[in-house]
Formats: sequence, structure tokens, C-alpha cells
Amino acid sequence: MLRSSTFTDSGPRCSCLPVSQTLHSMDTVLMGSLQHCCCQLPKMGDTWAQLPWPGPPQAAMLLVSLLLAAGLMHSDAGTSCPVLCTCHNQVVDCSSQRLFSVPPDLPMDTQNLSLAHNRITAVPPGYLTCYMELRVLDLRNNSLMELPRGLFLHAKRLAHLDLSYNNFSHVPADMFQEAHGLVHIDLSHNPWLRRVHPQAFQGLVQLRDLDLSYGGLASLSLEALEGLPGLVTLQIGGNPWVCGCTMEPLLKWLRNRIQRCTADSQLAECRG
Repeated sequence: MLRSSTFTDSGPRCSCLPVSQTLHSMDTVLMGSLQHCCCQLPKMGDTWAQLPWPGPPQAAMLLVSLLLAAGLMHSDAGTSCPVLCTCHNQVVDCSSQRLFSVPPDLPMDTQNLSLAHNRITAVPPGYLTCYMELRVLDLRNNSLMELPRGLFLHAKRLAHLDLSYNNFSHVPADMFQEAHGLVHIDLSHNPWLRRVHPQAFQGLVQLRDLDLSYGGLASLSLEALEGLPGLVTLQIGGNPWVCGCTMEPLLKWLRNRIQRCTADSQLAECRG
């Protein structure tokens, strides 16, 4: 399998780079077993002039390598469908397959990925690096407790994210870092969810729908919601709210937003 090509006097050589280096220098990324490798083309007038001209068989192989590196041909890694999944029209469905880990080597043009109703406990760092067309990610009904930092750094088009029915205990400040295109986030039915960082949704100016219902939240900082100018729907019912003085700013905010923002505040009951 083609990894990457570094041209020297002895011909092409493959090398795998760390994700941080790959992102700055790759012409294309081929993903195998969650390892990111890149193909680097030589600079004109640099090492290219030192290359001996290959014979016909070698020239053909070199041409294929160059076309793959330039993205002019599709490799198997870019078109294959993972085992136990179905792929059609940029939709990859791996739901209800009793998976314990996320499948590697998705089609590069994947727009809708469903991993729902499995037993996935973790998502590897950099898993979404190559799938820049991704718009919908469904991870509901798994066993996730957290997401790796920077998971959405390159998922610029991701709009819908479903994390419901998992085991999240908190939403940290960097959970949705750089996911500025998110429109819908569902964190409902996470019974162990006790805390949402005040800056958890910072920068998500396009967010319209936020579901925090049926978790373990006793309080929620108003700061977590004030930076969401596009918020239309907010679901907070089914949590064990403690309605003390710390909740007063949030309650006032909800009352003032009730005409502009659809909230299930009538379902939010004070447990203490």
C-alpha cells in the first residue's frame, strides 16, 4: 500500500509523519489503521533534477504514485467501505453492529457517518482528520465517557452531532474546539453528566439546537449559553436541578428568552 513518497537519488521512499507534521505538508492523506501518512512532492529544480529517468515499468509505477499523491486517482483507502458497514451516496452506516471500536479507512468523501447503537468506548485522536466533507456524526447509544481533544479541528463542515445515550460525566471547555459549523448538538440521556464548563460551547455561533435533557445536571452556568446568539431550541428537562441563588441568573435568562427560544422549561423541575 502506498504510504508516502519522499524522492531521493535512490527513488521513492515511504514514511509516516505525526499528525501535527502531516497537516502542514500533505498533498493527500491516506489513512490506514488510524495512522496518518502523507505524500510529499519534490520541489521543481530541487531533487527532481537529480533523479535518473526510469525505464517504462518504473515510469508507470511512478506515474501512478504521482497521480495518487496529487489526488487525481482514487486509492482503495478512498473508496472502500469498512467491514460491517454499508456505504451509499456518501452515507456510511455502521450502526447496530456491536462494534467496540470505530472502523478505520472510511471513504474520504463521507458526509454522513452513523456509529449509533454499538459498544464503542473511545474515539482515537485525529480520527476525523481526513474526512473534511463530514456533516453528520451519530454516536448515540454507545459507551463513550469523553472525546479526544481537537477531534473536530478539521471537521469544518460538521453540522449535526449526536452524543446522546452515552456515559459522559462532564463537558470540558475544549470538547467542541474549532467545530464552528455545528448547528445541532444532542447530549441528552447521559445520566452521569454532572457538569458543563462555562466555556464548553464557546465560538459555536451557528448553534441552533442544544439538548441537555435527562442528565445529571444540578446547575448550569449562564455563561455557557450567553455566547450562543443563534440558539433557537434548548432542552434542559429531566435533570435534578437545585434551584438556589446560583441558578437565578439562568432562570431570568430563560424567562427573557422564552419568546425567541423554544425551551422545555416547564419540564425542568427543582429537586432541591
